[in-house]
Amino acid sequence: MIWEISVAVIAVAFAALVVFLIRTLNTVQTSLKDTNKTIVEVQRELNDVSTEVKGLIRNTNQITMDVRNKMKALDSLFGTVENVGDTLEGVTSTLRTASNRFMSNVHRNINQVETTENKKVYKMLNTVSSAIDIWQRIKVHRLNSGKQTAR
Repeated sequence: MIWEISVAVIAVAFAALVVFLIRTLNTVQTSLKDTNKTIVEVQRELNDVSTEVKGLIRNTNQITMDVRNKMKALDSLFGTVENVGDTLEGVTSTLRTASNRFMSNVHRNINQVETTENKKVYKMLNTVSSAIDIWQRIKVHRLNSGKQTAR
């Protein structure tokens, strides 16, 4: 009789264990199904995002190459502007020297002239000299402004 009761208790315990084990396995199975669904969705979204990121990287590379090409084109332009600036500086220096010589000759000639007609010529030459000086200053100012803008 003890054997029968022991076997009955073991059978009930085993049945209870099997019931709880089945419930646990069903819960694990449901969790695994949900996890699989989530993984599939994440993979789809990653594929979509990956495609978009690749397109973005291609566009960024194209923009970078375009900017590099434009910068290379601007390098030669800035070199040309620098050469033009140097040339203008030389021309301005030459004009300044010529103007100074001209003015010293005019001053020498004016000291020798005493008539009123010659005084009118002196005034005209003085005006022309002043105009040349103003013109030189304007060119120097433009040249300096151009160099500052290019920097």
